Amino acid sequence: MSHTVLLVEPDVDALGELAEGLRARGLEVLLADNIETALLRLQTAKVSALLIADTLLADPNVEARLSADPQVARLPRWVLVSRTVQTSDKPSWLPRHDPETIARRLFTLPSRTPPVSTDRGDFRGDLQQVSVLDLLQLLSMNRRTGSLTLVAPTGQGEVRLTEGEIVDAVFRRVEGTKALYRLLAETDGTFSFVSGTTNHLRRVTDPTHMLLLEGMRHTDEVRLLLDRLAATEDAIQSTPQPHSLDGSLSELERSVLLALEVPKTATAILDDINSPDLEILICVESLLDKGLLRRIEQGAVRVELAETEQLGVLSAIVRQLKRPGFPGNPRLVIFSSASRLAACLHALGRIADSLELSEVAPSAPVAFLMATLRLAEGQELDLVGLPNNVAFSPLWTLTLPGSAAIVTLGQEPSDMLEEAAGLTAVPLLDAETLVGQIDEGDPRQMAALVRAALEAAAGR
Repeated sequence: MSHTVLLVEPDVDALGELAEGLRARGLEVLLADNIETALLRLQTAKVSALLIADTLLADPNVEARLSADPQVARLPRWVLVSRTVQTSDKPSWLPRHDPETIARRLFTLPSRTPPVSTDRGDFRGDLQQVSVLDLLQLLSMNRRTGSLTLVAPTGQGEVRLTEGEIVDAVFRRVEGTKALYRLLAETDGTFSFVSGTTNHLRRVTDPTHMLLLEGMRHTDEVRLLLDRLAATEDAIQSTPQPHSLDGSLSELERSVLLALEVPKTATAILDDINSPDLEILICVESLLDKGLLRRIEQGAVRVELAETEQLGVLSAIVRQLKRPGFPGNPRLVIFSSASRLAACLHALGRIADSLELSEVAPSAPVAFLMATLRLAEGQELDLVGLPNNVAFSPLWTLTLPGSAAIVTLGQEPSDMLEEAAGLTAVPLLDAETLVGQIDEGDPRQMAALVRAALEAAAGR
């Protein structure tokens, strides 16, 4: 059974984003944007833990109201703080923008169930005490029929059995054998088995003993490949392909190249393709060796736009760059090829306090809003991508008015771009002149480019 948590956060955008991240990891989440709503929820729902924003606890009356009810006071409680606050020495503090860390903490609540407890032949327990492999072997030997539910920090899944044979599995967005192998790798979380005679959809047909043997081999090899691919830190992106290659590629290779037109980690791509995880990772490694994929080192890490002290300076610059008569946020326009803008889109989404508005660029080569960066003192900056496509150049003069600057990335400004910039009085800046040679998929380098472009646009 999943933990139910109450999330209390006055920032509605942050509330929805964090709730979505926690639900994706198998938690049930109730929401409240103020203390009155929170107390009402606590009276009507069974809640395992309370997550509350530090901004609310700045009011001493809030703490008093939470402590007044003994039942509420006994609830495990964590305080959600911003990225800039150090949480390592505060066990009760959690970073509000990191649902993975929050979920892992919630799944280690002191009130966790014992390793295995039974009730009328059904049972539940803790995966740190009993592995998924051992559970399935036990159920198979006893020819049990029912559903084994697993709740892990990475999500919730289920294995369905009929007379001891595994007939189906689901985990997050995947199903069948692929889901079963994912679940075999989980070592943290809780499990529960419920007997039943419901007819299950049969998406797994191999004998259970063969599935478990192959599943453990698959799990070990996937783990080794993910380590080699630095799956949690590096991003991977397709390189521009000559059309003559299409006939020499397998269906899986084409699927991988298509999925990685926008940079992703090796872990992220596994959910996008229906093939077994091991086959996908072997294909990724092969395409990297052939030069059809490129690795973006540290492309999956999250970075700060600037040090805390510098954010105030950047906010003042953004305020200065706002053009009179133009509504909305000040904006920087990045002019480049469509493939490089796809990498920019990914990297900008990895900058802290960045609101990424789309996972992919539009199919037409028109200007699009890639991200909005939230700075200090309520200031925001829009980053707009402008593809270098001459056929659409008549539209450029509609995009540029009111922009702080155009940053050309790996592209020589054409006469048409220079003319459009002159007509709209928008300065042209060259990325390599500002920061040197740049890998646009690296969020650290893109953060440096944004800082440099703002300073140059302001004449500093």
